[in-house]
Amino acid sequence: MSTLPTGPSTLATILATLADRCLAEAPSRALDVEIYCAIHGIEDGNELASPALVEARAKGDVLIVEPGLWGWVEVPPFTGVLMYAKSLLPDGVYTISSDPRIVCSAALRALALTNAPPLPYLSLRSEQLG
Repeated sequence: MSTLPTGPSTLATILATLADRCLAEAPSRALDVEIYCAIHGIEDGNELASPALVEARAKGDVLIVEPGLWGWVEVPPFTGVLMYAKSLLPDGVYTISSDPRIVCSAALRALALTNAPPLPYLSLRSEQLG
C-alpha cells in the first residue's frame, strides 16, 4: 500500500473536495472509505478488480496492506452517523448541526483550513471502531 500525497496543499485540497462531496452526495460507505484514507494519509489496497471487491468498498471496507500486515478494516460511517462525523472535528471546533453530512463536511473543511497533518494511522491490531 502506498501513502497518498500528503503535502499541506495537496491534503487540504483532498479534504476540501471530500467536504464538498459530503454535502453534494448522499451518505455512502464508499465515500466513508475515501474520507478514512484521506485523514490517515493512506491508499485503499482494494483495486476493485472484481464484483466482490467493488461490493467490499460499497460496504465500507478498506484493504490495509502494510509490510507483514494485510487485512480488511470496516471504516466508521462518517457520512451517516453523527457520532462518527463529530469524531472528525479538530479540538476546539464545534458545530450546532445534527446532520452527519453537514458535520462531516465542516470537520473536513476545518482540517483543510488548518493544514492539519493526516491522523496517525493505527495498525489493524490496534484499530478500534466505536
